[in-house]
Amino acid sequence: MIRPRIQLGGVSLRRLQSTLKVAIVGSGPSGFYTAHDLLKKPNVQVTMFEKLPTPFGLSRYGVAPDHPEVKNCEETFTEAAENDLFEFVGNVEVGKDVSIEHLQKSFNGVVFAYGCDQGNKLGIKGEDSAGVINAHEFVAWYNGNPNIWNTGAPPLDRVENVVIIGNGNVAMDIARILLMPVEDLEHTDIASHAVSLLKKSTVKNIRIVARRGFVESAFTTKEIRELLQLEQYGVKFDGIDQQIVETLLPLQKKLERVQKRKLTTVLEYMKPASERKGKLKYVVPSDVRKSWSLDYLLSPIEIKSNDKDTSLVSEIVFQKNRLHQDSPEGPVQVQHIPNNYETIKTDLVITSLGFKGSSLNGFEELGIQFDKRRGVIVNDSSRVLDNTNEVIPGLYASGWIKNAKKGPILNALVDSNAVTEAIMKDYEDWQTLDSFELAFGQSHDKHRWKVPRVSDMLEIIEDNSTQDEKLSKFKDQLEAL
Repeated sequence: MIRPRIQLGGVSLRRLQSTLKVAIVGSGPSGFYTAHDLLKKPNVQVTMFEKLPTPFGLSRYGVAPDHPEVKNCEETFTEAAENDLFEFVGNVEVGKDVSIEHLQKSFNGVVFAYGCDQGNKLGIKGEDSAGVINAHEFVAWYNGNPNIWNTGAPPLDRVENVVIIGNGNVAMDIARILLMPVEDLEHTDIASHAVSLLKKSTVKNIRIVARRGFVESAFTTKEIRELLQLEQYGVKFDGIDQQIVETLLPLQKKLERVQKRKLTTVLEYMKPASERKGKLKYVVPSDVRKSWSLDYLLSPIEIKSNDKDTSLVSEIVFQKNRLHQDSPEGPVQVQHIPNNYETIKTDLVITSLGFKGSSLNGFEELGIQFDKRRGVIVNDSSRVLDNTNEVIPGLYASGWIKNAKKGPILNALVDSNAVTEAIMKDYEDWQTLDSFELAFGQSHDKHRWKVPRVSDMLEIIEDNSTQDEKLSKFKDQLEAL
């Protein structure tokens, strides 16, 4: 159900004891996997709130358009949405159109699963220049996110050189979208406005820069291989600095399997095609249309604007780094090399440093603890904590807003299981206490005897005695309060 607004007056605040009613804030993978999991349980109703009219969140607006297989999860989400005990309330922003406090009164549990809506910052001079774009905004732009698409298109038709800071899978996606033939994107679900601009793109060179070394690269082998394979379309891989390659060669046999596969793949593509093995030994077009490279051990310290065109930048200054270990088993640390800098000329900078979330209106009033630095709701095993680190009953967190951006969409499936277990365990505990309060009240000619002390509540919940034994055991303790 998509609503232009939500009518609060008609919503019953009565909690049905026979049915567990759960509100989920956010309709991305973490929200839908949690809903799918909960709806497998008996007597559970789920209402999902989404600030956009459309569901699926990251799956719809964060996945590269040439990776449709990643969106197969939407079949599972649709299955959940077709359940008679599921309701989708779109175009309603929690904290604005409906308060969190209202949800607390209307539902047995509220799950925050609204993901991360902003990119991490570099924190350097010049970062706010017009020619600096955050990966979160760029991905949302080419995927047609309503919050981003009309806020200003990137100046792809006026730039030749692009620097991407960060080398995770999102950085690889962005580089691939900018370098691959537009014709290969036209029949995907990429936004039409993005296709129009990509056809006019003048981008010729991309440098993907990281502050750590190759071994610490965050991209997967699949993602880097897809970029490397663009050489079939005249997109040249300029490789990795030879000095860095020489330090990597002795490590090949010592690396873990995943890292070794990445390195082997990259080194193979650095060879001339005629010298490669197997199916990589093919004819590469002699006409180089575009190029890209991987740069390591560089930390950005300043971005300089273009004096002639303020919508672009002119260069970015990096401090050179080295890797250091206190012992062979110790963690690898990045150290700046004093007075050693490198300047890279570029027209556009895209920062891809991971994402973080924002708090919702009402968090502060309700005492919900939010870590602004990490951009997450502070929680203990999915249970939301207040500012004194106590659990707030009935509030839960799932997905990236719980963990910070961590892992692919499938990680949300694992996380949803933990959230569902927490909700069901808490509800079972409440049913135990509820049953006891009603029985104890009836024994004293009352409808219910509310247990006022938390320590007594927990003791009653954890006691495995029969109901009659509990009534006798706690009689004096409760009557003395």
